[in-house]
Amino acid sequence: MTILKNIILAGLTAAAILTTPLAAVSQETDQVGRQAYLDAMKGKKVIFIPISQGMDLNQAWVVVWQRHAARYGFTLEVRDPNGDTNAGIRAMQGAIAEKPDLIIVQNPDVQTYARLLKQAQSSGIKVLQVNMQSATQTDSYVGNDWIEMGRLEMTELAKTCTGPNAPSHKVVWLAGVQTGAANIYMRTGIDEILKQNPELELVSDQPADYSSEKARQITETVLQQHPDLCGIMGIWDNAEVGAGAAVKAAGKQDQVTIVTNGAGSDTGCKSIENGLLDVIFNFNAPIQAEISAQQISELLQQPDREAGSEKTIFFGPITRVDKNNASGRNCWKLDDFK
Repeated sequence: MTILKNIILAGLTAAAILTTPLAAVSQETDQVGRQAYLDAMKGKKVIFIPISQGMDLNQAWVVVWQRHAARYGFTLEVRDPNGDTNAGIRAMQGAIAEKPDLIIVQNPDVQTYARLLKQAQSSGIKVLQVNMQSATQTDSYVGNDWIEMGRLEMTELAKTCTGPNAPSHKVVWLAGVQTGAANIYMRTGIDEILKQNPELELVSDQPADYSSEKARQITETVLQQHPDLCGIMGIWDNAEVGAGAAVKAAGKQDQVTIVTNGAGSDTGCKSIENGLLDVIFNFNAPIQAEISAQQISELLQQPDREAGSEKTIFFGPITRVDKNNASGRNCWKLDDFK
């Protein structure tokens, strides 16, 4: 009995020796680099100038960024010009005058903010561009590879409209804003695929200006001129529902394939379910927002890095969505990640 008691006491003593130092270490040691990160983020000022906060992708970005700001102690202010280019210029000028630590910009086109972005960088302000680039490259761009998007969409129509059962080889490009980066670069990708498929006939190339009603009107006119139309490709799913409505009204849903791209919101999936769209190349705005948040963190952590001294580009993933996978994470709602 005495031997057993001694063995138990020895075991307890050994356990105490082993656990006491570990407990002390766990109380005294912080995660490596964590405090430096928190100190670098705290109190920093970020200003976001969108095209318009009325768009689903913008709303998704801001929800994610605001969550990061609240968690790590920096401030995020949105200066919404609501689609007014002149208001956007004034917002940019005001932001530069305030000298925040970072400006995030969604450019309306490649030229409007080009000089202002250079001015911001010269003033020591770091600049992150999201999804729509300017002719001026800044510290970082996070968004689509728009040339690849043009290739993907026109390749989709090429598969459908060069086949033996195609009603014709006629296709339509519903452009956005002609001077917008997405429009310019997508057209480069489109032209590459058209050269590879010379039998395809581009019968209409008109800007719908991201307007569903204008997309509907253009499509109605083209269908009257080309009743054997095979395919339509566009630049934003919320606009192309107008084209889908025109095709549906003409009774040509089984004839005309509509391909576009979008931020991956539930409204796009519903448009597929309702037969207004056939394929959406989904660039998933919440994922873009998380990549951008990583860039915000990196830029704010390097106060000694001169604005514009390094330039990086991050192209996000693209998922092909049709009626077979228009569900789940391909169809987000804002409430899902608030």
